[in-house]
Amino acid sequence: MNNKFAVIGLGDFGKNVALTLSKKNCEVIAIDKNIDIIEEIKDSVSLAVKTDATDEKSLLKLGIDQVDAAVIALGGDFEDTVLTCVILNQLNVKRIVARASTPIQEKILLKLGAHQVVTPEVEIAKKIANSLINDNILESLTLDENYNIFYIKAPKNFVGKSLQEIDLRIRYNVNLITLKRKYKETKLNGEIEIIEKIYGVPTAATVIEEDDTLIVFGKEKQVLKILD
Repeated sequence: MNNKFAVIGLGDFGKNVALTLSKKNCEVIAIDKNIDIIEEIKDSVSLAVKTDATDEKSLLKLGIDQVDAAVIALGGDFEDTVLTCVILNQLNVKRIVARASTPIQEKILLKLGAHQVVTPEVEIAKKIANSLINDNILESLTLDENYNIFYIKAPKNFVGKSLQEIDLRIRYNVNLITLKRKYKETKLNGEIEIIEKIYGVPTAATVIEEDDTLIVFGKEKQVLKILD
């Protein structure tokens, strides 16, 4: 049986969540006040409905209490986000994921019963800041206020050395999860194409190559030490 989800608020963030879930063969109920957005998405999801998410009776009619998870993506309308979160919690929705714009909003929503809060603007700001500070940081994923996953260019002093020689865990208190490596592939017409693939599970004997991207887990200050 396919998973069933509700996405409330169909701005750029909510619409992309709804479309991605739908593409993964999930049943998606998409909700928004704007009929134009509903018309735009209706053929791409299971059900698209123009309704007010702060109307408990309307949500019940749509079977929101039966979904596996509900995503509140109302953007800048924080008051509606709060009211919707309270209603979903009262309806005992199994999992409530809410969008927040600030850390304070995140704390409020968690106290009101949201099981998970995402802050896209904050995450994007951190990624941009990291890339500006050090262009060897290609991407980052914040796990909490202390630990992150970073995609970093292989430092020059690592190239040609094995993971055992580098010894990231002991020297920097950073763990290597995996790495992305560029490979040459010959196409049917004989042309050479450069593609990037996940290496797999590295071992102590794995040797770092010049164009590798290291995917590491640790504290930001420790990862920056690697890149200094």
